Amino acid sequence: MNFPRTTLAALMCFALVLPARAADPTVCRLIHKIADPALAAPVDAVVDKAVGEGFAGGVAIIRGDRLVYARVAGFSDRRAKVPVGEHTLFHVASITKYLTAIMVLKGVEDGKIRLDDPLSKYALGTKLAARGITLGDLLAHRSGLGSSYVAERKRTVADAIEALDDAPIDEAKVGKFRYSNDGYDLLGIVLERAYGRPYEEIAREEVLKPACIADAGFWGETDLVDPQKVGQPLERPSSSLRKRNYGMIGSSGFLITAAGLARLESELGNGLLSAGSLDALRTPRGKRSVGEIAFGSFLVVHDKLGRVISARGYEDWGDNAIMNDYRDRDVIVAVVTSKDPKEGAGEPFRNVISKTIEDILADVR
Repeated sequence: MNFPRTTLAALMCFALVLPARAADPTVCRLIHKIADPALAAPVDAVVDKAVGEGFAGGVAIIRGDRLVYARVAGFSDRRAKVPVGEHTLFHVASITKYLTAIMVLKGVEDGKIRLDDPLSKYALGTKLAARGITLGDLLAHRSGLGSSYVAERKRTVADAIEALDDAPIDEAKVGKFRYSNDGYDLLGIVLERAYGRPYEEIAREEVLKPACIADAGFWGETDLVDPQKVGQPLERPSSSLRKRNYGMIGSSGFLITAAGLARLESELGNGLLSAGSLDALRTPRGKRSVGEIAFGSFLVVHDKLGRVISARGYEDWGDNAIMNDYRDRDVIVAVVTSKDPKEGAGEPFRNVISKTIEDILADVR
């Protein structure tokens, strides 16, 4: 069976350029789209195998200032045989937290917020505010809050704060790491109150537009059931959940392409964030089995590739994604998909593909 795909090699008749941020925010830094023959064939083989197991999504690799691999493959909607296109968006789930962390640090640069601001500044009169929780605590998953999902289907800030205020807190984890969707839901609300604008508008104006990323969207404002626009997951979330809600905005509602996700990471060190903000974003804040904890990501050491910044997302309904920035190799790998192997069984495609690419990178200089 032939599976539709778009490969970088097919576009190599002439040099292509992808936009990204420059020192002048009105000018896009050029990321040249130039294939790396040492990567193209082996990574194509990885993607081909994944497509045979049900993969539908995108893979992108940036090395330095070059997009050396970019491919979309499979069917966005398998039943209707709608192929994944270059601009098809994929829900990246908890990688949204990485975007939120970037937005918070931009807010610090803009003088809108401070990491030591108490939550009481934005949620006065709540039980959470009385605990003395700071924005830094929320970013570092140290508030004691977990992932109750109580803000899902809450469409007003007031209703969301009321629900989150009643969410359970693990007292033993206050000041220690406890992975928390609830905390990042609150950060989305804080950003809206600090800027006086919707989260999505802040993200576009402060992050995506300066990085010249056009192929991106957000939960509740993107038509999630249109396979021409969004990769369709194994199971479709309920219609009520698909509406804009504060359980998705700050913690898990971002949609983007693999090339866009890789470009976002590439632009962080090219003027999108200051050196001080980058240091804050990538400072270790505790250790877990997966690696050191950072704002919205993990810091991992690969035995052959060295230091890695890793942002990951996964949803029960199938969406999963990963962005790995191999700092010692100057290589960024992004994988986005709306499927799992064999329609839901086995390890997520983000792991299957990215781990095999790591083996390839270990042999390529």
